[in-house]
Amino acid sequence: MWSNCIGSYAVGPSDRGTPVIIRNVTVVDGQAAEVEVVVTDGRFSAIRPVTDAADSPVIDARGGYLVPGLWESHTHLGGHAYARPENERAAYISRLLTDFLDFGVTSVVDLGGPLDVELAAREHRDTITGAAARLFFAGPVFTGIAGWPVLSDPERAPIAHQTDNPDTAYEQALELADQVDFIKCIYDGEPGAPEKLSFDALEAIVTAAHEKNKRVLVHIHERVDLEEAVAAGADGIEHAFRPQDPGSTAEARDVAALLAETNTYYCPTLVTWEQIAYNGDAGYLQTLVDDGTATHEDIPKITGRPIYGHHFPWHSPQESHVRFDYAMRTLGLMHDAGVKIAAGSDVAMLMPSPPVALLRELRLLAKAGLPLHAVLAAATRHSAEKIGRQATITVGSVADALVLDADPYADITHLIDRSHHIGTLQAGRPSWV
Repeated sequence: MWSNCIGSYAVGPSDRGTPVIIRNVTVVDGQAAEVEVVVTDGRFSAIRPVTDAADSPVIDARGGYLVPGLWESHTHLGGHAYARPENERAAYISRLLTDFLDFGVTSVVDLGGPLDVELAAREHRDTITGAAARLFFAGPVFTGIAGWPVLSDPERAPIAHQTDNPDTAYEQALELADQVDFIKCIYDGEPGAPEKLSFDALEAIVTAAHEKNKRVLVHIHERVDLEEAVAAGADGIEHAFRPQDPGSTAEARDVAALLAETNTYYCPTLVTWEQIAYNGDAGYLQTLVDDGTATHEDIPKITGRPIYGHHFPWHSPQESHVRFDYAMRTLGLMHDAGVKIAAGSDVAMLMPSPPVALLRELRLLAKAGLPLHAVLAAATRHSAEKIGRQATITVGSVADALVLDADPYADITHLIDRSHHIGTLQAGRPSWV
């Protein structure tokens, strides 16, 4: 493990301008090369052959592997916090961000929640000296009248703009774009029904967001939803679609061609459908224990949750089985077609914690047939690009990184098992796990 000193050099806020050198490390970012990495002012300032320079503090990575910091590109921290007293919500999200960093996750993308809570959480983080994952958020999502996630629950109204008017949607999106990092739309429901956002409104929201240089991510259900979202100009598609014919891969091939051609990101949230499909199944929990996702001590906590054994609203176990099984069977061919796949977990109802849900997602991506270099890209570069950010180990990029003791291209456990994590850099600041 790293200590809180580098040689005799203690890392502190006043030392931000002092370069720090990471030696004895192999950079793994699409390609592998043993180099020394220099960090200055929270960014990678040089990546070069190993030198004998001794004028800067040195971190010895002990022959480890440096990868970009992991990204959770689809979660709902604001939703987790909303059940708590109002004066505790920002601090609760802050603690979750600290937990994410402990798992090697340096950036977390919240895909919909109360804007006031998310703004307060970001402000709260600015007052805390301890390191934590960086937070990006969408604020309230756009949906139809009483559409998901509002439906018949009026208490969810603060997390959604409900609209059936393109002009109103355009103006709301323009205003919201100035306060958030990207915009999220729910495009789910029966065509023409009031609970489904109209195509014209979706197109207006995308137009407004792009005028403000903000990306738009769209939650979909059916293949036709996905196709219309792409036609409206969506930058990313959230959730694996439900196929009309689960026995045929033809739909997946058609969708893959469309996403690749339009350079649209695809976040399947495999672990979402797995959890909803297997909720209440003791055998599934044992599987989580067997593969190291959970421990025996986690099981009573999971089964004691109110959601355990109860149907998830809006999506049935049967539908979720179809979406999970089809995505697991076809995601490899989508990768082969050139689709940019991003990693996100969405829900953690049967997971020990939200960070573990992301690590489970990465395991499932590998199990679905993605090469390990593509799993790493899904958990870093693609997840960042999806919202217009960058996650690479290149000169000038933010120094968010994870140091592993084994090659992540050799075995998925080297990336997701915390016993292989040596430490993290978050904006150049070393943290320890």
